[in-house]
Amino acid sequence: MSRTEPSSRWLASIAITAISISCSFASLRERPSAPPQQPGSASIGTGSTSPVGARVPLADVADSLFWRILHAGEYDSIPRAMFLLKAAYLQNPSDVRITAHIGFLHAWASAERVRLTNVPPTITDHVILARTYFSRAAALDPSDARVHGFLAAFEMSDANLRRDTVDFAAGLVRGRASIGAWPEFNWFTVGYTLSGRDHTSPLFREALDMQWKTVDACSRTTIDRANPTAAEVFRAEPTERDPLHRRACWNSWIAPHNVEGFFLNMGDMLVKSGDWRTGVKVYELARQVASYPRWAYRDVLEARITTAEQNVTAFRRTESNEHSGPRIMLGSRFACSACHQR
Repeated sequence: MSRTEPSSRWLASIAITAISISCSFASLRERPSAPPQQPGSASIGTGSTSPVGARVPLADVADSLFWRILHAGEYDSIPRAMFLLKAAYLQNPSDVRITAHIGFLHAWASAERVRLTNVPPTITDHVILARTYFSRAAALDPSDARVHGFLAAFEMSDANLRRDTVDFAAGLVRGRASIGAWPEFNWFTVGYTLSGRDHTSPLFREALDMQWKTVDACSRTTIDRANPTAAEVFRAEPTERDPLHRRACWNSWIAPHNVEGFFLNMGDMLVKSGDWRTGVKVYELARQVASYPRWAYRDVLEARITTAEQNVTAFRRTESNEHSGPRIMLGSRFACSACHQR
């Protein structure tokens, strides 16, 4: 299949979170109390509580390569990292970190598929395998809200591939349960997944609202939806001590341009909704981040500001390629790299 062939269902089916706002599976403290369990969901917490067991030496080598290529944005090196990660997995299938990283690599391979000269039908294998490995990671550590959020994204994506509305609904239930467990993290995760829906869809409107809720939670105030200002949005960062907030809301070693990438995506979603003027205001928030001058995708954001009104139509197209207009962040060549590339 060439780049010019994907249908709206295709775009929706591989509309995935991949590895955006913070994604390490190292241990974190749990919240003082767990949220109520939703029907059909596992008991979900905010961090890994299950022991990994003795790590095999190859696991550390594989993880090191995983982070190196992700932070370098080396999409073409995914097969090399996948080889090592899966070799380590075969040596110790109970290693939740290795299991999750395999899921993330499959997610990245699918998410930034536009980098390929020709996108083959077999690209959908990455969606299926991402779901498989996130499911295994969730079984190894049922308490981790992050894993459940990513698994939900791929349950929905895989269900779209199979045109299975029942499975899609089940994935959405899991996604909403993961939001209950860690809102700041999974409002983005689930909302990013749904950003590929049609702009008239109730799910797209819900996804956009999730982005606003993320900003409210991270800033610890209610942001003016018509006029978001840097003073409001970044007010909580200097004094934030909650590691869960810092992990999900701000830049880190894991996602060195987490904030810039978040506002690039949120601006894209606002433009797609038709509210391009507010979209420009949200794009401009990224300019206020200290690391912005070092961000590899600042030229993309600057162009978005200039062409926001024209991009309303471009972002609503169900079929596009690099030569027919820009894509929203979810369908772009930087769907993951915008946050994680150094």
